[in-house]
Amino acid sequence: MYMASVTLAASGEATHRELDPHLLVDLLWALAEPGLGIEHMRVATSPGRIEVVFFSTAPDAHSVAVTGIHLCETAASSAPQLRGWFVVPLAGNEGPGLQ
Repeated sequence: MYMASVTLAASGEATHRELDPHLLVDLLWALAEPGLGIEHMRVATSPGRIEVVFFSTAPDAHSVAVTGIHLCETAASSAPQLRGWFVVPLAGNEGPGLQ
């Protein structure tokens, strides 16, 4: 099993909002297809920042990172609750699964 961390940051008015981590997990699970290999997600939120850790049975850590980034970008572009949020570029997503 591999893991990867993805960071989202807020811009504008969204910097003052703290999201419910359970809501974000539900949004991400709704977007995750069974074949992606995601086994577990962990979300921590604070005003202007979200950390998501994905645990997956994907063949390598890079695949988990790509999947996690894709899921977070899709959620940020489609969910009204994430208006004003964006995925921090990959250089800022060098969690344990990407080193």
